[in-house]
Amino acid sequence: MQRTNDELIANWGNLAHRTLTTAYRNFGQVPAPAAVTADDQATLARVQAGFGSVGAHIEAARFRAALAAAMEVSAAVNQYLTRHEPWKLVKTDRERAGTFLYVALQSIADLRLLFAPFLPFTSQNLHEQLGFSGSLGGDVRLETRADAASAHEVITGNYERAVGRWERTPVPPRQRLAEPRALFRKLDEAIIDSELARMASS
Repeated sequence: MQRTNDELIANWGNLAHRTLTTAYRNFGQVPAPAAVTADDQATLARVQAGFGSVGAHIEAARFRAALAAAMEVSAAVNQYLTRHEPWKLVKTDRERAGTFLYVALQSIADLRLLFAPFLPFTSQNLHEQLGFSGSLGGDVRLETRADAASAHEVITGNYERAVGRWERTPVPPRQRLAEPRALFRKLDEAIIDSELARMASS
């Protein structure tokens, strides 16, 4: 519960939701960027480098390290937004705020891919909110597999239909955004107890 509320939601969930909400309310689409600054470029480069660092950890089966590296990238973009506060700047400099939001939207588009191996359904949700079509990771589903000793759930699917690639996909300026919705819900003991009871009865 603490990891979900204090890390996943506060870091990644908050970044995605506040970026999409600010862009949707003020533009309704991906803003076209004006001139980019050194900070804009450095943020985009930091996120793009995540494909190398996160990917290397995944290839070496260091999954905790891969997830931690993705969270570090997300934290860097959160810091970028906190520095520039486009939700305030849009009232006085709409063009510059639009550029900050474009950088942030491109960053969360990249992060949806970096998190996809760990959060495939959430990444697909974000894929659609950003205005993209198709299935990011293919027809992903949960299946129960059993052997003589135990049964367990696995994530599998038809990956031939996947539109996602382990590389930056440019977010087209003026692409329509879907109405934002939170990627995660905050957990409390009542929710956990309810889920445990549901699982026990199934």
